[in-house]
Amino acid sequence: MNTCNFPKTAETTKPPKHQANVKRTRILVVEDNPLSSTLLDQLLKVHGYEILRTAEGWEAIDLARDQQPDLILMDIGLPDICGLEVIRLLKQDNQTKTIPIIVVTAFAMPGDEKRGSESGCDAYITKPITIDKLLRTIESFLSCSPLVTREISGWISP
Repeated sequence: MNTCNFPKTAETTKPPKHQANVKRTRILVVEDNPLSSTLLDQLLKVHGYEILRTAEGWEAIDLARDQQPDLILMDIGLPDICGLEVIRLLKQDNQTKTIPIIVVTAFAMPGDEKRGSESGCDAYITKPITIDKLLRTIESFLSCSPLVTREISGWISP
């Protein structure tokens, strides 16, 4: 078996019974690397998120307008337009400006995070990602997460 082949279980994973009647949170993943895109897709599906995916910035803008995701994970190095420009355009658009955008990128040089912030992103995570950090960052932007309540009140149990 090729190590890049993933089992189909993530695609058919159902949310736990206690989440069966809950509206699933929709995340738009904008990532041009097929392996990174697949890994993010499977990780997020396993955690109960509904996923929209694209590898192109212009399509991401259309999807964000049409589908109104709850959150966007954005790569910077896209084939058609820089991810930072996509963020700027989304944050200037009345239909999409309130959607939280988390940059997930390999751009980790001095000044890259500042450029991300200036473009309007809400958080910046460099690759390789730490799964726990990614999930905590996502959860911090989604009001339905119990983790947000615990962090705000200041009592995270060990």
